[in-house]
Amino acid sequence: MANSIAWEDVEAARRDLIGHGPRDRFLEKICKGAIKVGRDKTNPIRGNLVASALRELATHVLHSLAPEDEVRRCIWFEQAADTKTVTRSQRARYIVHAGLPNDFVKEKLKIDAAAMAKPLLAAMDKLHKATHVRAETVVYKGSAVREMLYDVLTEIHALLEDADNARHSIKDAVSTSLQDAVFENLILTTIQELDELSTHTRVDGHKMDEIRVRRLDGAEIEYYVTGEVEVELQYGSNSDVADDFGMRLDDSYPYKARVIAAAGKPLDIDAEAVQLRIDTSSFYG
Repeated sequence: MANSIAWEDVEAARRDLIGHGPRDRFLEKICKGAIKVGRDKTNPIRGNLVASALRELATHVLHSLAPEDEVRRCIWFEQAADTKTVTRSQRARYIVHAGLPNDFVKEKLKIDAAAMAKPLLAAMDKLHKATHVRAETVVYKGSAVREMLYDVLTEIHALLEDADNARHSIKDAVSTSLQDAVFENLILTTIQELDELSTHTRVDGHKMDEIRVRRLDGAEIEYYVTGEVEVELQYGSNSDVADDFGMRLDDSYPYKARVIAAAGKPLDIDAEAVQLRIDTSSFYG
């Protein structure tokens, strides 16, 4: 594998990683510095210095995306017996699915977070020996340096992609629960925007167009939902309608909703946790 990796491959892996998600200047700086050192053929211990930089890079990603306090808030967290802090494996697991419980992750999302984290953790373990420069641990050969860089950069990127894919899977898993919670909120709550449209406004149903996981941490999951509420507008009383002095019309209006649920119980979505805004401007235009 090492002989097949060129510096162009390493640069491509760097661009993929940096292009993923919000800009991280520290990550960019470490990547740039590690590659610059790795390409310096005049440096007899270039591989060892690259290993040190990569270990700091991976540690930075794990710590910044999985803060210790947040990992401890997760319903699945158990203190490891051999340490007083949070393990690298637990941080990697948090990055993939944060505070979502084990059964939901395995059964609903069909995700094996431990397997997803394993390649990066294995790559980090390989760096350990090279970071301690001894006569027998010197790394200089270009192919070894390129492999080291490529492996770590691609495995970090893969873990971040796994996290994105997990959030996409969440949307499908909770869609029915969200549908029910939004509908319950619509029929149980007096919504002024709808109430003003007719003598009696009745919600017949709704459809969801988009579900987005806006935030997922150790304790909560926040959704952004858009859709359309279907209503019946009645003008006059029931007897007025029966006597042709009133009328009923069907209409629909777009809505946006913010919904917060417990990460530990992602399918238990309370209708009271739904904050709705309905756009009825089309009625007046």
